[in-house]
Amino acid sequence: MFKTIGVFGKFQDASVEKPVKALTQHLESKGLKVKLGHTTAAEITRELPQELLHDELCLDIDLAVVIGGDGTMLHVARRMAEINVPVAGINLGHLGFLTDIPQADMLTEIDEVLAGNYEIERRMMLDVKVCDNDAVVYSQTALNDVVIGRHSLEKLISWQVHVNNNFVTAARSDGVILSTPTGSTAYALSAGGAIMHPGIDVISMVPVSPHTLSNRPIALPADSSVDFTIHNRSANCAHVSSDGLIGYSLVGHEVISVTRSKHFAKLIHTEKYDYFAMLRAKLGWGSAQQAK
Repeated sequence: MFKTIGVFGKFQDASVEKPVKALTQHLESKGLKVKLGHTTAAEITRELPQELLHDELCLDIDLAVVIGGDGTMLHVARRMAEINVPVAGINLGHLGFLTDIPQADMLTEIDEVLAGNYEIERRMMLDVKVCDNDAVVYSQTALNDVVIGRHSLEKLISWQVHVNNNFVTAARSDGVILSTPTGSTAYALSAGGAIMHPGIDVISMVPVSPHTLSNRPIALPADSSVDFTIHNRSANCAHVSSDGLIGYSLVGHEVISVTRSKHFAKLIHTEKYDYFAMLRAKLGWGSAQQAK
């Protein structure tokens, strides 16, 4: 049973004020304790009585509710995975891949969650480490993807990859994406990767605009250890990013290692959630009536 709810609104977006106030007042009317993310509270014009979450990893939260879009959801879900707290997502605009509760249904859907009428879906995550002479100089966790991308507009990245210490391929491309099933509908999809159902654990490796067309996306077992080296030798020849956030600029002698994380994001869905309906809505697929 949930007793303390953390509410996180879209960062630096004043449009969160009305739904955040409506949700917090609704939750408090049921005798629940509500804590607001401090960045969310900064967008509220009038004082709210809720305690602020200056540390997003406050251990007494039972449930996190995100009001915003998939970007906000990615950030919060990554943090909550560290303390095993489930996350529900309320979308402020169009239906999201991760924030699947429409704002219009916010209170009724949250009531369903509070009544125990929900399922928790575990989403695998990826850990990335950049090692320079055996020293870890960067590490991060990603729910969507890890991307090795080029800085220069003129030069392709020359890279090679080993999986479980077995050489796989060498290639020249704009970059390469290591995607979870959650991230398969993000950057990896636009680069030609396959859509992977979130119910499976797999790592998708997708070259971005490879120089040789025979370099194709490949699905790898989730327990694989994937190691990249870059052959470019110049400052800022490439960068490593996690979930779209630039993390580390590469010189070329580092080793980039990607493995499945020990943490899982826990997403809450009510019975209205339909993964394939979401795909149809987001990707413009034909309806069942059209198929007939």
